[in-house]
Amino acid sequence: MLKFRKRGQISLEFSLLFLGVLLAIVIAVGYPGMFGFNKTVSISSMSLAHAAVSKMKQNIELVSSADEGTMKIVYIKCPPGTWGANNNILYFYRDGNIKFNITAKCDINIILNGNKTVSTPKIIIANITKIDETHVIVTLYQ
Repeated sequence: MLKFRKRGQISLEFSLLFLGVLLAIVIAVGYPGMFGFNKTVSISSMSLAHAAVSKMKQNIELVSSADEGTMKIVYIKCPPGTWGANNNILYFYRDGNIKFNITAKCDINIILNGNKTVSTPKIIIANITKIDETHVIVTLYQ
């Protein structure tokens, strides 16, 4: 009786994994080519700005729920842009070749001090202090 050996065959799981990796490589290489490198940079910059505003808001809310005098120092990875606050609304915007405006509404009023303009992508330091039941002071350092 003859036995046939299966040579050169690969499993279905391996072939699906290989096709998935190949598709990811094609998308990663093709996306900047299809939409332009500038579009890719602007999307990543906006994504980083959204993460920075989200982290700042989360820490402001955390400090606002604590006692008066509570202080927290936070390190935030931030793209170029300008921070601002209007009562309980925190915002980060950028003008120029890449424009965006990201806002977040907090439960407490924010007083923003320090160097509010970030000129290059960097990690900034935010010192968040609760001064009373309705206000926190956020001081930015670079």
